[in-house]
Amino acid sequence: MSRTRRQGSSTGYYHVIMRGNNKSWIFKKDLYKRAFLEMLKSYETEGMIELASWCLMDNHVHLVLKAELDQLSIAMKKLNVKFAMTYNSKEHNSGHVFQDRFKSQAIESDDYLLQVIRYVHNNPVKVGMVEKAGDYKWSSFKTYLEEDSDSVNAQMQFVMNLFSNSREQFVLFHEEKDDNEYLEIKEDRQKYREEKAQEIINECCKRHGIVEAHQMKGDKTVMNELITELVDRSGMSYRAIARLLEMNYNAVRDVGMKD
Repeated sequence: MSRTRRQGSSTGYYHVIMRGNNKSWIFKKDLYKRAFLEMLKSYETEGMIELASWCLMDNHVHLVLKAELDQLSIAMKKLNVKFAMTYNSKEHNSGHVFQDRFKSQAIESDDYLLQVIRYVHNNPVKVGMVEKAGDYKWSSFKTYLEEDSDSVNAQMQFVMNLFSNSREQFVLFHEEKDDNEYLEIKEDRQKYREEKAQEIINECCKRHGIVEAHQMKGDKTVMNELITELVDRSGMSYRAIARLLEMNYNAVRDVGMKD
C-alpha cells in the first residue's frame, strides 16, 4: 500500500510527533533526551529546520517547526537514523527506535501556531506529570522566559512578538483552557496516569508506615485519604481508580465527590 502524501503548509509551520517503536519509552533516561535535542538542534544549525517549540516525553516527542516539506522529511529521517544508532549502541538493541514514519500536521495561521505551541508545552500537564508547563524540564517553555538567551532563536522571537514580547501574557496564555484537538498519543495518557497513581499509593504507604498497599483496606480513614489524593492528582476517573484499588465504584465516587 502506498503512503499517504504529506500535507504541505502554506506557512511552512508543522506540528510533528515522533514516537518510540512499539510504544517503547525510549526517552526514559535523561541522557537520551539530551542526545536527541543535540541532534535536533544540529539540523537547525544546518538550516534544514527552524524550531518554534519542542517537548520530549518518555516515549514520544512533540515538535513545532518551520521548514520546507522536503527538508523536514530529510531532517527527520537523518534524526531517526542517527538517534537509533546512539540508542541501540547503549541499550544493546538493533532495528528501528521510532515507530513508522513521523506524524505531521500543517499549521496555517498564527492563531493556530500559538495554540499548538501551548498544547505542546502543556503535554506534561495534560497527562499529570507536572502541575504547570514551567515545572517540566524537557520542553522549550522555560527558554521562552529567559532574557538574552542564545537559545531564543528567530522563531521563538517571532512567537514572542505575537505576545508583544510580554512573558506574562505568554504564561497566562498557557494557563487558558483549550478543548481543541491536536496530534496526540491518546493511548499513552492512561499509562502515565497509572504510573502516577502508583507513585501516590507508594507515598501514602510510606507516610503511614504501611508495607503492603492492600493493608490500607483495613483502615477506612487511610483509604479515604488515598482515594482523595488519587482523584485530585492522578487524572484517573472514579471507575479507573475503583478498578485499580479493587473497590466498588460507588464507594470511590462517594469519597471523591465529598471534596
